[in-house]
Amino acid sequence: MRKIILCMLTGCLLIQVSATAADSTGAVKQFMQRVQQAYRSASYLSFHVHYRYANQNQPENYIDTMSGEVAMDKNRMRYLIEDIETVTNDKYTIQVIKDQKLIYLSMPRPAQLPDPVAMLDTVLARLDGIRTQITRDKGIATLQINFPPGQTYKNITMSVNEATGYFQKIVYELYTEGFVEKDQLKQPGNNGSYQAEGRIEILFTGYRQGQFTDKLFSEDQYFTRLGQGTYEPSEKYKDYQLFLASPKL
Repeated sequence: MRKIILCMLTGCLLIQVSATAADSTGAVKQFMQRVQQAYRSASYLSFHVHYRYANQNQPENYIDTMSGEVAMDKNRMRYLIEDIETVTNDKYTIQVIKDQKLIYLSMPRPAQLPDPVAMLDTVLARLDGIRTQITRDKGIATLQINFPPGQTYKNITMSVNEATGYFQKIVYELYTEGFVEKDQLKQPGNNGSYQAEGRIEILFTGYRQGQFTDKLFSEDQYFTRLGQGTYEPSEKYKDYQLFLASPKL
């Protein structure tokens, strides 16, 4: 079961971050704004994402892996991970779950990666003890975030290509309790696969531009709108069930 990675996917590719020291807050904010702007201004950008989980003391022994594709253009995005496809355009957010033959349709949600600086003051007020460090080496800027004891995460490391502003790698070191069932944890009397501390890596590769058209984000390939609140799956998805997640559709 890939519960840990799937929990990460229920959020997004980024995490809202902050720092406690005034001098480092500005640097972290600038770092995240640079990344944010790079993706927000991208035109017809696509890339691969690869998720892999390992126990902290065996970082090369991957227990779970998942791969996906991202295509984005300004406020539109298509994200394909395993058998789940999510498309957001200016009218809808469409989620296709292929193994269940379901299509969920909702009002458009922001397709961009979330604003990593909007919650800065809130995080500062609620969580003390975060330490940050930014290092640069051979065109790669790395942000290290260390969390105080008692938090879900131990630390998060984000590596960014300084020339493009795009992510190269994100590493989460975290405590696994709460992400997996008790019988999956390795402890006395239980030979589970997951140890108390784990590590999730997200690799971003194959950045390219102009490899798709506007058709990729079109709702027409998924369904036809017959009238207010009435939709019919397209021919390709004729044996799928379509659920409306918003009464305004």
